Amino acid sequence: MPHRLAALVAVGFACAACGAEATSFRPVDRSDPDRAGPPSAAYEVHIAGQLVAQAHAWSSGGYMSSGGEPMTHVGFRIVNRSAGPVIFDGDALELAAFDDDSTRLPATRLTSITPLGPSLIVIQPAMTTLFATYFLLPVRPRAVETMEVRWTLHAGDGEYHQITGFVRDDDAPVAEHARQPEP
Repeated sequence: MPHRLAALVAVGFACAACGAEATSFRPVDRSDPDRAGPPSAAYEVHIAGQLVAQAHAWSSGGYMSSGGEPMTHVGFRIVNRSAGPVIFDGDALELAAFDDDSTRLPATRLTSITPLGPSLIVIQPAMTTLFATYFLLPVRPRAVETMEVRWTLHAGDGEYHQITGFVRDDDAPVAEHARQPEP
């Protein structure tokens, strides 16, 4: 029986260590207080002077994967407000992470876009698309003070480029459902 208790205590400490590393990130600008869920940045996307889409970007936080890798999540909601398709360019998607001295950390790596599909996500007219992106961080999540996600939308012959900034917010809850599904 003492061995079982010792094993439970060890598991408890291991879980506490994983949970202690998880953190939230909130957008630094354009916050949309009316959207349910984590705080999001809201954008009206204009290309060639025309409103083509409305977009939200948010992060459900940084965490350690079950394999011990530091990860973070960035979610997107794109509403097509144009008469033609709008394309989210997953190939152009980048995330830069910075420490508390504003020094850029080594490169992050996009690991997946879910639901799984092509890297160019087509949003048809009058449709809404919701998807999540997951990045491998170069350091533990609490070593990231800020991060910037660079994303691009295409409509017709035009492009819209956006940088959404996030700051670590250790006081906000981390959404468990945002974690990347295990392969």
